[in-house]
Amino acid sequence: MAAALSLVCSAALGADDAIPADKSAAGAESKPATESVATSKPGEPAKEGEAAGAKATDAKAVDAKAADTKSPDAKDASEAKTADANAPESKDKPAADVAAKDDAAAAKPAATETAAKPETDTKTPAASEPAKNAAVEAPATDETSAASDDKKEAAAADKAEADKPAAEKSAAGAANPVKAPESTAALQDHSDAAAPAAAVANQVLPPADPVLAAVRQKLPAAVQRLNDDDAAALTAFYGDLNGKAIWVSTDGLTAKGRAVTAEIRKADDWGLESSAFQLPASTSGPRSAEDAADDEITIAIAVLKYARYARGGRINPASISQMLDLKPPLLAPKAVLTDIAAASAPDGYLRDLHPKHEQFQRLRKVLLELRGTGPSQAAEEDEPEDPALAVKLPPGRLLGPGRSDPQVSLLRQRLKVPADNPANENVFDESVAEAVRAFQRANGLQPDALVGNNTRAVLNGKPKPVSVSGDDRIQLVLINMERWRWMPEKLGEFYVWDNVPEALTRVVKDNRIIYTDKIIVGQPSWPTPSFSADMKTVVFYPSWGVPPGIKRKELLPLLRKSNGGGGLFGIFGGGYSSQAVLDAYDLRVYYNGRQVNANQVDWNSANIGAYSFQQPPGPKNPLGNVKFMFPNSHDVYMHDTPERNLFGRSFRALSHGCMRVQDPRRFAEIILGEDKGWSEERVRGMFNGNSSTISLDKHIPVHVTYVTARVDDNGKLRTYGDFYGLDGRTARALTGQTIRTQQPVYDDSGVEAVSSNDSYSSSGNQGYQRRKKNQGPQTLSDVIGDIFSP
Repeated sequence: MAAALSLVCSAALGADDAIPADKSAAGAESKPATESVATSKPGEPAKEGEAAGAKATDAKAVDAKAADTKSPDAKDASEAKTADANAPESKDKPAADVAAKDDAAAAKPAATETAAKPETDTKTPAASEPAKNAAVEAPATDETSAASDDKKEAAAADKAEADKPAAEKSAAGAANPVKAPESTAALQDHSDAAAPAAAVANQVLPPADPVLAAVRQKLPAAVQRLNDDDAAALTAFYGDLNGKAIWVSTDGLTAKGRAVTAEIRKADDWGLESSAFQLPASTSGPRSAEDAADDEITIAIAVLKYARYARGGRINPASISQMLDLKPPLLAPKAVLTDIAAASAPDGYLRDLHPKHEQFQRLRKVLLELRGTGPSQAAEEDEPEDPALAVKLPPGRLLGPGRSDPQVSLLRQRLKVPADNPANENVFDESVAEAVRAFQRANGLQPDALVGNNTRAVLNGKPKPVSVSGDDRIQLVLINMERWRWMPEKLGEFYVWDNVPEALTRVVKDNRIIYTDKIIVGQPSWPTPSFSADMKTVVFYPSWGVPPGIKRKELLPLLRKSNGGGGLFGIFGGGYSSQAVLDAYDLRVYYNGRQVNANQVDWNSANIGAYSFQQPPGPKNPLGNVKFMFPNSHDVYMHDTPERNLFGRSFRALSHGCMRVQDPRRFAEIILGEDKGWSEERVRGMFNGNSSTISLDKHIPVHVTYVTARVDDNGKLRTYGDFYGLDGRTARALTGQTIRTQQPVYDDSGVEAVSSNDSYSSSGNQGYQRRKKNQGPQTLSDVIGDIFSP
């Protein structure tokens, strides 16, 4: 019986219509519905079940458009129901019911597994509900039994397909994708079963933040007015940004946006101008995505500008003067955007961009006091002059402990040290010595308790600029705050600070000044540049090579005049030859490395650049006994000098750019003690007349600055002469305004200094001959010495 039914089923389907179970999942091409349901022979009337199938086919054609959206999940679920509906009443009903239920159970998980991979349905569409009822009520016949067996075999094939591994079915579906079956009245849309799988199949990423999307759209036009670095940084940052915009949403400014804009509006408190930064007019309230994008871009541009200004990028120092060889420590714009976006406190990030240098912070405090009429500066302006400052010590002999001199009485008045006994008014006792040492330490002098002309000059008062208006004082503070922005971010744990307007050098260790000394700096026509470099060597008893500038501007005119036998040197009686000019200062001339006689050169036509001029170590050498080298493009360094008298002057812009140190021996002790751990005795032993070069183990930063306003340890603003004229240029570059300050009046008429300080003289000569003011030079060496001093 089963074999007969099988033959009937096979004959009814036909060889081309039979669908093996392993091909139904592979997505074989679907046959027309009429071929699938035709089981009667040509010429015979259609059975009721077949007629119902034909009606269903018509319904399918009508609903073709709706079928395009049917998911394969719904198809498989419907197939299970269709098989159950078309099963006729017979004695095999229990088995058919079981098969139909198994098919339905198997179809549900299979549909979930293959939701994204639709399969081809080649089975017969189900008949409509009335046709189903009719088929149930019809008496069973052989043909209906065969049809029932046919249905059961198809159901078994569906079950076998459902039992296949999901991966196999998914791969087959991907190889042969087909259109989902069309909806009909019998093939219902079981949305409850299909919805979860459809949601997974149709899942897409959430839409981008509308503000961020608008920012990306607007940026190409917005960055056109920016510099290339900022434009590239903004484009890259917002191109990579995921999620939402940083500063603005459609509800208004974010918390970070409010913090950043509030801080930028305080730019004046940091020596900048808040008006230089464009910010959104409104910080709260809803706005469109387009408006929010405009505000986001505006804030981002302001952040980059603030970061650049805070780090000294407001102006290029070299645009003010080529002497300002400084490179502000600017940050990469992309790094600024990335770091501030990640910061939990972006306002703190902005504040942290300003210099940490102590002088910058002190100047800022003074700035706030000046703008708020702070008590400390107001007190300074109204403070009555101390009567002790009016006491002046005239030039005289060296004063020291144990000596008796009428000037000691004046010294007591100046330092407010009354004598215990009136009879000892003129005696330099220990109380006077201690007061002198304290004064020397406070003013950067060697605390040796000796009062020579250097100490006298400081006791008599340093020159001060004439008082300027409050606005000009603010301008002066702003100018010098800007100069600190140009400095390296970290000065070093141990470094040398040479400040040109003060003509002072300081040694700083762990943010504390451990040594201060006077220096001679470049004259206005030969200015000392501002730069930073590392000290690498200390050279004892160096030779000196005449720099190109001095050769061309100073030496060549002398050599040309000397050829005629008169000119400048006629003041000494008679003419001097070219060689005599060089011999007077112990200079030797070389051409191609070979020493030549200067008298045999026609200096009127010679290329002086092809000649080198060297001076060996000795008492006439302008470098003295030691030089401190920190290689730089300006060929500037620090050194000793035989011209000790110049340190007694209040105006010490007298060199050709290099810096002469008042006490080079002590300076060497500090440098070599720090770098090599040498004792003072060992360093002093290097001053033995033998040339030697000591390479430092650690490079020591040397910072040469042009700071005309400094705040002392008591919070008082100290100002210095702008003898290079850079304050006015800087003010115009920063604010477009000028600054009105009057230069100090330097009174050196009474200075008769004979050495750098009262206890040490370079070259070991303690008694340079004193000369009164306006007394002419006595030797050719004196004339050339003034010209050639580096």
